[in-house]
Amino acid sequence: MAGKVRRQQIGIHVDMTPMVDVMMLLVIFFMMTTAFVTVYPGFSVNLPQASAEKQAEKQLVVLIAKDGRIAVNGQPVAKEQLAAAVSGTGKTTVSVRADKEVSHGRVVEVMDEIHKAGITKLAIAIEEKGR
Repeated sequence: MAGKVRRQQIGIHVDMTPMVDVMMLLVIFFMMTTAFVTVYPGFSVNLPQASAEKQAEKQLVVLIAKDGRIAVNGQPVAKEQLAAAVSGTGKTTVSVRADKEVSHGRVVEVMDEIHKAGITKLAIAIEEKGR
């Protein structure tokens, strides 16, 4: 048995380091891009808190920023043009997302303009308590 030759298994070795590096870069990329996604860029709205059920229905969104600016689905409009912007969409429900520091009078003015457009279903957006 002195002439016994030891056989080595020839296997394929795949270096995983480059793949792990690429995966980590992808994870970092997706974490960074999702952290900076805003629904309506240019409009920062802090909603008041309340406890209510969420609406699953697709709605037209009217935003009222802290400084009183108005936007329909993220597109800025003047108060005088709001009725025309809302009525041309064909949607029956409008959700008003007003910053909690906007005056009550400004919200009522916007809701009145929406009502003039023939929209009868209005919803006021809130943020759930505890968030």
